[in-house]
Amino acid sequence: MKIAIIAAEISPWAKVGGLADVISALPAALKSIGADPVVIVPGYKAILDRVGTKTVARGQSVKLDGEREEFAILETTDARGVTIRLIDHAGFFGRSEIYGAEGRDYPDNLRRFIFFSRAALVAAAMLAPDVIHAHDWHAAAAPIIMRADPEMRSRFARTLSVFTIHNLAFQGLGTRADFALLDVAPEYYTKDLEFYDRLNLMKGAIRLADAVSTVSPTYAREVTSGPELGFGLEGVLREKEDRFHGILNGADYEEWNPAADPDLAAPYSAADPSGKAACKRHLRERAGLPHKETTPLIGMVSRMTTQKGFDLLRDAIDDLMWLDLQLVMLAAGEPGMEAFFRAAERRYRDRLRVMVEFNSASAHRVQAGSDAFLMPSRFEPCGLTQMYALRYGTAPIVRATGGLCDTVSEFDPASGTGNGFVFKDYVAADLIAAVIRTLNVYRDQPKWRRLMANAFAADFSWEHAAHVYLDWFEKLRRELNFS
Repeated sequence: MKIAIIAAEISPWAKVGGLADVISALPAALKSIGADPVVIVPGYKAILDRVGTKTVARGQSVKLDGEREEFAILETTDARGVTIRLIDHAGFFGRSEIYGAEGRDYPDNLRRFIFFSRAALVAAAMLAPDVIHAHDWHAAAAPIIMRADPEMRSRFARTLSVFTIHNLAFQGLGTRADFALLDVAPEYYTKDLEFYDRLNLMKGAIRLADAVSTVSPTYAREVTSGPELGFGLEGVLREKEDRFHGILNGADYEEWNPAADPDLAAPYSAADPSGKAACKRHLRERAGLPHKETTPLIGMVSRMTTQKGFDLLRDAIDDLMWLDLQLVMLAAGEPGMEAFFRAAERRYRDRLRVMVEFNSASAHRVQAGSDAFLMPSRFEPCGLTQMYALRYGTAPIVRATGGLCDTVSEFDPASGTGNGFVFKDYVAADLIAAVIRTLNVYRDQPKWRRLMANAFAADFSWEHAAHVYLDWFEKLRRELNFS
């Protein structure tokens, strides 16, 4: 099966969030089980400066708001042999950042990514794919144009269109005037893309794609249950009925493997976890925290936003700092949040450290050096960092939402089952109680070793997710008479 995967991010070159990790790992997993995936991403300066490419086609052009925009199609191959095609347009993608600079989105992002979606379809058509798999709002115009543009509808008449939602909070909103960027018939605005008198690309993709998925079964239920997590699109998603599917993301165990991680102070594994102590000492040294042999270290790797629960953590921080623990945050985001936690850090110098610089090596060190890993998210479509924590024998402390529900279960000291600690209500008292349960188990080292063993044993490999996707694509193609 030939699958063209269209997305705005890809790890390690162009990464803002978990989308980049998915677009790096899922194609490799699909390839390993016999599919033929090709990834299509923007030709960002950050990618072109770091990889060698060959030219597939020059002098290509697409319509954009009644004009023609020229571009080239470049190609490279990643470390696992997956072909990557890049849409080369210096004006749109030759910038220093992916989505914006100095804390602000680029004002022409809607134009940039509608252009990208249409250009990506040109690149995909050269491959004659069986499936076009578009991800999140940045690629949402692809399934819209596939079915609303007569030329593209004819070109992809035998191609399945699938749209995957990674975060429903970001929908690709614009004005009614922005609809002209799509160059499709006006009736599609009223019928499929209008959202409270605004353009909504994600709504259009949900309506016009042959099928829609999201990144965990629990999140799929949450976003159809009401406006709190459906963000106004819950009814549109319910209309897809059995063509809306929650498929849990996987973890890339080639990158996230403590036994062979070059960023760690010492390797370790489920069979021999002794190296984790050296990783913990090394993390404390890098963070400038005193080493306390019996004090547990809790880590975070996150964007500092309310979605990720930092308002909840703000309300709980003073009570948490009275407990026998240390907290290391690798996090940056909302300026007000950063200022608050910087001030808290000054009050609790021996217990709290905030590291706002972000790089992959630091993320690996926090996962390996922490005893527990905190994710108090308000909502979490899937979450990958809790899966990485489990792989590193680090017990997740999570709120019961989205993919966190599908991957973390409460540890029961009596039976020895479970792999972390879970709280339900979005209140500071419940977060604090979950941390206290964590500390109580940590004081009983035999039980903590059992918890670590359970964490190590959790398996959320991408190979399983790839099989689920491939089986679903084949089922859809049969049902829709594409095969």
